[in-house]
Amino acid sequence: MIRRQDNAVDFVDFLRCPNLDGLEVMRARWVKHSFRPHAHDFYTVSLNYAGGGAFDCRGTLRDAMPGTCNLMAPGELHTGRATCRVGWIYRNLHIDPGLLSTLLLGVEYHGPMPVSFKAPLARDPLLADHLRQVFTCLEDGSSLLQNESLLLLVVERLVTDHIAPAHSLGEVGWEHGAVRQVRDWLDANFEKNVSIHTLAALVGLSPWYLVRVFRKHLGVPPHRYQTIARVNRARALLLAGARISEAADSVGFCDQSHLNRCFKSVIGIAPGKYLAGSAS
Repeated sequence: MIRRQDNAVDFVDFLRCPNLDGLEVMRARWVKHSFRPHAHDFYTVSLNYAGGGAFDCRGTLRDAMPGTCNLMAPGELHTGRATCRVGWIYRNLHIDPGLLSTLLLGVEYHGPMPVSFKAPLARDPLLADHLRQVFTCLEDGSSLLQNESLLLLVVERLVTDHIAPAHSLGEVGWEHGAVRQVRDWLDANFEKNVSIHTLAALVGLSPWYLVRVFRKHLGVPPHRYQTIARVNRARALLLAGARISEAADSVGFCDQSHLNRCFKSVIGIAPGKYLAGSAS
């Protein structure tokens, strides 16, 4: 729970994501700073986490309360300021138009370009949940496959509910051979930081369709399947005497802490406690 703070200060930082050119994460807490009318040359998709903020856009003052999402196309004029002592706490995805075009193709969008949003502020719990997952994974150094897959979920929701005009996506069928081929590839190449676009091209499907049909067949999306395969291989290496840091590097995790988190999600405890034989 966020408490009222009289000593809160402005804070902002930026995260640029390897292998995802054209994507930037902005984390901000504005307390005193206010923005005069301005616009960006990228798409902004934001989640308001805590506190309170407001911005003028399209002739209306918008209340950016926790759980709402801000949606701005390039060139869209807006202001911004905090409306409480805690400040305005949010995270942004800054998406270059070229990257968004690629992501839209990945979800089989064939509508007009460039896209615009129905409204600059949305109350959409599903989009908010997708954004929380994306921000967590991008900040934790998750795999390229996971980051791209979660981004596609965000873009899918934008296409079906927030891009003007709305665009329906096709039904997912049964592609047994394609799923088996991707599963076999991941089993043989679990350590590789593969892109969902590479896997989709392997079987001639769109990235969005591949994620959906893979989940339909196996119960998990490709990035989760890759994580499970990596953890299982790391477990075998640890039992064979490898150090935790060595195992993490060998199976494709970015560092030991990343292995720790994923190992616990699959095995139930961290690697060190697993080797010690105790969860205490």
